[in-house]
Amino acid sequence: MAEAVPGVDPQAPALHDAARDTYVVPIRHHSPACSAHLERLLAEVQPAAVLVEGPCDFDPLIALLNDELTQPPVAIVSIRKGGGGGDGETGERRATSYFPFCEHSPEFIALRYGAKAGVETRFIDLPSAARAWSREEVEIPSLMSDEAAFDSGDFVRALAAEMGCRDGNEVWDQLFEARISGADWRGFFAEVGQYCACIRAATAPALIEADGTLEREVQMRALITQTRARVDGPIVVLVGGFHAPALADGPQKGDKPIAAKAKDEPGYLVRYGNRQLDALQGYNAGLPMPGFYQRWWDWYADTPGEADPAEWTHAIIGGFAEHLREEGRAPPFPVILAAVEQAQRLAQLRGRDLPFRDDILDAVRSTFVKDEVPRHGARILTELTAWLTGTVIGDVPASAGSPPLVQAVRAEARRLRFQIDDGEIRTRNLDIYRKPAHREASRFCHALDLLSAGFATRTAGPDFRNDVGLDRLFEVWSVNYSPMVEARLVEIAHTGDTVRSALAFEIERRIAALEEQGLGRNALAAIDLFATACRAGIGERAGAILAAVEAEVIEDADITCVIAALADIVLLRRGHEVLGITDTDPLDRLVATTWRRVLALLPELAALPADQAQPILRALADLRGTMEIAATAGFAFDKAPFEAALERLAAAELVPQIDGAVMAFALLDGRADGAALHTRLTGELAGAYVNPTERLAFLGGIIAIAPELLWTLPEVVEALDRVVSDTDEEQFIELMPMLRLALMPLDPRDVDRLSGMVAERLGIARDALNAVVEISEGDALANLELDRMLSRKLETEGLA
Repeated sequence: MAEAVPGVDPQAPALHDAARDTYVVPIRHHSPACSAHLERLLAEVQPAAVLVEGPCDFDPLIALLNDELTQPPVAIVSIRKGGGGGDGETGERRATSYFPFCEHSPEFIALRYGAKAGVETRFIDLPSAARAWSREEVEIPSLMSDEAAFDSGDFVRALAAEMGCRDGNEVWDQLFEARISGADWRGFFAEVGQYCACIRAATAPALIEADGTLEREVQMRALITQTRARVDGPIVVLVGGFHAPALADGPQKGDKPIAAKAKDEPGYLVRYGNRQLDALQGYNAGLPMPGFYQRWWDWYADTPGEADPAEWTHAIIGGFAEHLREEGRAPPFPVILAAVEQAQRLAQLRGRDLPFRDDILDAVRSTFVKDEVPRHGARILTELTAWLTGTVIGDVPASAGSPPLVQAVRAEARRLRFQIDDGEIRTRNLDIYRKPAHREASRFCHALDLLSAGFATRTAGPDFRNDVGLDRLFEVWSVNYSPMVEARLVEIAHTGDTVRSALAFEIERRIAALEEQGLGRNALAAIDLFATACRAGIGERAGAILAAVEAEVIEDADITCVIAALADIVLLRRGHEVLGITDTDPLDRLVATTWRRVLALLPELAALPADQAQPILRALADLRGTMEIAATAGFAFDKAPFEAALERLAAAELVPQIDGAVMAFALLDGRADGAALHTRLTGELAGAYVNPTERLAFLGGIIAIAPELLWTLPEVVEALDRVVSDTDEEQFIELMPMLRLALMPLDPRDVDRLSGMVAERLGIARDALNAVVEISEGDALANLELDRMLSRKLETEGLA
């Protein structure tokens, strides 16, 4: 083994304490090599008790872990109560953590041995609800020891540099994982212990104390001592290698165990997956790309004795090629052979007996990829990484006692034909207009999204809430039934036994939150919540939200907010069938109430200050659109009082933009014609404004409400032409901001159409408006280089 970094004592902790007949076995979580040597140790030692690092309150679940129907990967999920502001019924924050097992986890091997041998088997770490498992800054997601030190720190970095490895995981593979078939378990664990002792010695004591390690080790020593006092015969203690030095020297004065509290919530055994076990995706214990190590474990199980490097290399690279072949993307056979040869040569060059994970990755990169590897990686390498990670999800027996909510979601997902037996990310297209079953599936996805279950993400489709993409026939979801979904359901299982009951609880919780914030600020938020409830299929359970909206509308004195609320309610009313709203009467009453409130607030526009005109103008434009949506949906508003209110406004002194908007409504309703418009425009454009640019404000109000009047009433274009032609260059530059503001509602096609109309008035051919600017090849190349320089600059600054 390579020498440690200077100043670090590489002395290994004693594996066997003969005086206490106790074996402290240092391991790395989920290591196949540690599991293989552990099997040899257990067969030879035949212990009277097996003690495993893990929360002691998980002891009742050991029988479930040993059930023949339990198929790893699985995990024990723990739910701990924390500070305020969370999900529970009492407002407490609830933190979820996991203690996972895969088929080749040493902990799983030890627990299964204990059950088969009929010896005492238990966990010896702090209870899962103990304070040492949490930090003030962040809740830890895993209850296994954090193994980040195996890939960082002075010792590992120095050793990796000395061995020519790129990181600590490659170091581990070369020093230990490749020795899976060796017979000398004593030498293997002695070197693992030495390696871990060096890592611990190079870790700052303050870090060890701050993360709860010392408290946990007190618990482990105390429970080892308890077991030793009542068990005759050898005891095997299986712990993460980082803890082995603290346990090897035996009990210390003051060691006292902490028992689990009866009021703490029990852990649940749930399905887990390879994606969640991947150290490259944030898991803080174990090895990267767990699918690779599962294949390594399976190879070891199928080929007793020393592994043949050639056979192993053919198996792993051939397996990936077969995976590609199933998708119709397999490379030619000579390329596969080249990758096999490349992997073997790389392993020899790096001093390894056979190719390992990094050798496989490098060999495929250099043979399967013909062109330069893109900055974000080649597709084939992304596929290889996914294949070496794996999508396997385990299973647990029915006796695991999943909460009713979990069982209900599983059953509903299967009924709606969602695949929940692996960790693949799939796309589901739902024809929500024409197929009732697809609408059901959509509501199921929306429901789990409302519960923050992480099951599905909507990527496309009609949005009835915001009047976007209503011509799209399909709603598109990215679906992944990962173990995290069930863990979240376990966490909220106290809120209901079915999806509907859990949704009702969540809706009521959110309504209460809105009420606490104050109804005066939350009409739109309440409408959004109601829309969310409808999409999830329980709109009828959210009637209290409509009452909250109505109370807000009646009290709201801001016409922009009331118009926005009206637009939202009308969109919900129009999409009621797809949204699952069977009783539209409450919505109809709310529409009528909100419409009356708009009418009541309209007279106040007579006293509107000029600096507040623009947002009101946008709101009035939205109001016109909302009225048209209502008319096409078959529940048009009573326009008589609206027209009467506008006529009263027209007789008042209004700011120019609002005056123009009122005129636009009159033109649309037939209460005014082109002659009346010509008279008003003539007066406005000749008006003696302090700021001459305000001459266009009236015209801007008309265009904001009804831009189509540009094409139907020639007086509008005439007015624009007159304003521009009567100004010199200096005045035109001064006028430009107001001119742009007036024409802002026009889209690019409208601008082209308007420019054509102006050209015709001036006797200019439309074709003359399309100018072709010649550019030399040198200028084009210079511009491309400037673009590349800008891209590099943005990337350097983190803005790309």
